[in-house]
Amino acid sequence: MDTVAALIGQISQAPYALRGGIYWLVFINSASLLFVFTRMMEARWIFAASLCSIALFGLAFDFSGFTALLAAVHFSVWAPLLIWLVWRNPVDGVREAWSFYMVLMFTSNLVALGFDVAGLYHWTEADRLPA
Repeated sequence: MDTVAALIGQISQAPYALRGGIYWLVFINSASLLFVFTRMMEARWIFAASLCSIALFGLAFDFSGFTALLAAVHFSVWAPLLIWLVWRNPVDGVREAWSFYMVLMFTSNLVALGFDVAGLYHWTEADRLPA
């Protein structure tokens, strides 16, 4: 529990935009639980990826603190899932709650992956700069 409390403490000290983005991703990815028992297997995989991300975030935070390694964890879990969802194409138009949720979840995580890539690039470039 100390890791979770420390991670939440770091998130609560982050800038508003980053904090809001993190809280939004937690909300939108956890909302898949609403569809786990009534929908296709995509909701189960989204929820499983959420749980996997949380566990790996804890390990990565213990290892390196609040660094871009957390972005690497998010990218490594969600990029394959989003690619799989594109291949599966579970939404045919936005006509019901499931479709609306999938569009929101997919867009939110795709934007987050873009920030992950930018953060990881900046992190690796900063390590290469002379002191």
